[in-house]
Amino acid sequence: MARHSRNLDVPKLAFLASAFCGFFLMGFVVAARKLPPYQMLKVMYEDGRAFVSQLYQTRPDLLLEREYLGEGVTRHDPRLAYDGLTFMQGLFPEGVGLRLVDMAGNIVHAWVLDFFSIWPNPTHVIPKSTRPAGAMNYHTQGMWIFADGSVVVNFAELGTVKLDGCGKILWTVDRRTHHAMTANPDGSFWIPVKGDVREIAPALLLPGISKEVIVQSHGWYEDRIMLIDRDGVILQELSVLKALIDGGFDRNLFDVMTIAPKDPTHINDIEVVTEALAARIGRVEEGDLLVSIRNLHMLVVMDRQTGWIKWSHTGPWIRQHDPDITADGQIEVFNNGGWGGTDGSNILRLDPASGETRVIYPPTDKRAFYTRIMGTHQALPNGNRLITESGAGRVFEVTPSGEVVWEYIVPYDEDYAAVIEDVRRFERGYFSVPDWSCP
Repeated sequence: MARHSRNLDVPKLAFLASAFCGFFLMGFVVAARKLPPYQMLKVMYEDGRAFVSQLYQTRPDLLLEREYLGEGVTRHDPRLAYDGLTFMQGLFPEGVGLRLVDMAGNIVHAWVLDFFSIWPNPTHVIPKSTRPAGAMNYHTQGMWIFADGSVVVNFAELGTVKLDGCGKILWTVDRRTHHAMTANPDGSFWIPVKGDVREIAPALLLPGISKEVIVQSHGWYEDRIMLIDRDGVILQELSVLKALIDGGFDRNLFDVMTIAPKDPTHINDIEVVTEALAARIGRVEEGDLLVSIRNLHMLVVMDRQTGWIKWSHTGPWIRQHDPDITADGQIEVFNNGGWGGTDGSNILRLDPASGETRVIYPPTDKRAFYTRIMGTHQALPNGNRLITESGAGRVFEVTPSGEVVWEYIVPYDEDYAAVIEDVRRFERGYFSVPDWSCP
């Protein structure tokens, strides 16, 4: 049998081998020295890897292991609890949504919040890499419900939407809104919003920060506060970062740059200054804005028109949420506490005239609850307080003496707790809805 032989093309093989080695060495040098296009390729690789991993998630990243047993209402003293309907938002077993529950824990009505049906092409979310890849990759922050059952809700850094009682879209605000929304008597809202990275003024770029760095992170850098009217039309914006820089808060910003350089402020609430609060602080006027700056552990009062900071107070709270103004002009703050949670979270009351603070819950030093992030509280008309332990999927009501008289727990599954981000109780007479069922 004849054998066929094939001559090797030695010069061609040598060329291919040398070309391969050359490309390998060039790639090594580019990576080692981070030369162009290293950064572009790195971002593309990381974005691609994050997108693929998101597609195969089985539960949201925000979930924590269960701390409390039980499900639904696990404690209720009708003699002492404030009767009403409890409105809440969170990451529930059925997905991202809103719930309205009665005192027995029955769901009176629910809204499923599907980001992709509201914004099928979310071009307003910049950088593009921060757009969610699937249902496990977004959550909501901030909500309000009207007497007719319509709701307004923020998707975290993704936009704001108003829905009717059956989930029909009435309008959207196509901006990167986030955290708590404050309803005004005229139907308008104050809402925190991230500034578009493409529009950040050079004077606001702190040392070591560039627009390229911001794009490569979450694009969270500049926080603003925004006023929208009852139809979702933007009326006003004020930059909190600019206000801090203009106001000479260099030391505070220098300190935070070692911890959160790409998110130096992290605004999580805006409250409108009342006459009683203005009376306790010099130069502050009714209608000014009380703003919670989480990453600086700071509260400030900003001029309603110019944004100029008229007053500030730092701590003793840590990474606080939900400052509320009392009838006598004091400020009650949800203090998340340290990262480890050894001492737990608590509710503090600040007298802005004297600067003194005291714990109003829990009544003792014993750890009563803890949530590292999020958390809200509401003073109820009967003197009780409704507290949201967000990371544990728990809401509870306490009397002035600290007795728990209502408790509601939501597990996500057997191992993990749901996330309950915000909760508010309404008296039954608030609603004008004769029938909550939808076609």
